[in-house]
Amino acid sequence: MTRLKLVAGALGIAMATMAAAVAAQATVTGEWALEITTPNGHVEYVLYLNQEGPRVTGHLTSEYGETPVRVTLKDAAITLTWSQAEGGKQIEIQLTGTVKGDSMTGMAKLGTVGEGPFQADRTSSR
Repeated sequence: MTRLKLVAGALGIAMATMAAAVAAQATVTGEWALEITTPNGHVEYVLYLNQEGPRVTGHLTSEYGETPVRVTLKDAAITLTWSQAEGGKQIEIQLTGTVKGDSMTGMAKLGTVGEGPFQADRTSSR
């Protein structure tokens, strides 16, 4: 009987650990209103993310068209990266931040243009 109690206790601990790990992983699927404050002004995008387990894919749209986005998500930490034309050349934009429910906040590195804060709010889930 003691061995059965040990096995049941170990199983309970393992399940609680797995549940905590799943709860810590942010869920980002949906449409997001993304705003970045740059040294040259304020920029707005619509960001679309699709999450399947640990894999996240996405793209964003703006007045200039649609751009694919590379996404890394670990727990609540998110990184979004894409290239964009600026002044006749391509620059890499990288956003590093934290997801909390239906919002993301952090900092944007805008190639050689500079840095600025970003904010994204989920507008719908897909």
